[in-house]
Amino acid sequence: MTELRDWIVADLRSVRDRLARGVVDVIPADRWHERVDGGGIAPVSVAWHVARHHDVAINAVVRGVPEVLDAWAAPVGITTDTWRGLSESEDTDLAGALDAVAVGGYLRAVFDASIDWLGGTTLPDLHAVPDSAAALDALGTPRDRFDWLYAMWGGKPVEFHLRWTAVGHGYNHLGELISIRNRMGLSPF
Repeated sequence: MTELRDWIVADLRSVRDRLARGVVDVIPADRWHERVDGGGIAPVSVAWHVARHHDVAINAVVRGVPEVLDAWAAPVGITTDTWRGLSESEDTDLAGALDAVAVGGYLRAVFDASIDWLGGTTLPDLHAVPDSAAALDALGTPRDRFDWLYAMWGGKPVEFHLRWTAVGHGYNHLGELISIRNRMGLSPF
């Protein structure tokens, strides 16, 4: 199990480092709200979305502990309705209110918290099925608008949340963010 834990931690570090070095450290803060291609999604929205999914899935659902957002809500610019950002579509009203620098810090902090947790313990029971609906309900996540998320996470074991939400979902949106960065003319290559 040690090798599996090390593998998961290495994947989390890889996603975190690629997000940090390839996106957060490259896109200037004053461009995080920019929409390229005549109306594309703003990088701040994608970063917020990745951080929220990871934080909710790993901390609220799997671990049953307070979210990393608790320490970042005021700097980020949202203290209520923190389910906002879980949608795959951009919440343009929220995006305009988010502080880009704080969102980048929150994104790093979410991955760091998971790395620290998994690096300092044995793996949790990967087959245990946490109560994701209770965690989403506690956030006030509207069931009628997020029925797809309740269904996607419902009945899924811990390994799903680690494999998909923490790692796979992170890589998925890393690709999106790199594409946005490149279309902004900020490719380092």
